Amino acid sequence: MVSKRGTFLFIFSVIVTLSIVSILNKPTEEDLKKWLKEKHQFDCNEDCSIVELERVHGDITERIKYSDVRGTYAPGLFTLRIKREYKSLNDPGQMITIDVIGFNGRFYSLQSEEELL
Repeated sequence: MVSKRGTFLFIFSVIVTLSIVSILNKPTEEDLKKWLKEKHQFDCNEDCSIVELERVHGDITERIKYSDVRGTYAPGLFTLRIKREYKSLNDPGQMITIDVIGFNGRFYSLQSEEELL
């Protein structure tokens, strides 16, 4: 028969192990650049203060640059939350927002694809 102490130690060790793995796998801003490129085809400069997006309208391909207007950066123990608003350098009335949370080596968008573009 398993004792209560043995069960407690097992559950405690599992929680500690999962916590350590999550902390060590917390994504970085470099991971954000890669994710933006893979998921949304955004090209970022060094600190992602300017992003470039390629849009195709029929036979015309247009590259649009967006500049960082404001944003929040909230690193937590297990997560990284980034929300940035970008204004088009071509058309200042056009804005995009990137709102993501990073956890365990991955980023998850907190908005739908339609809201992004």
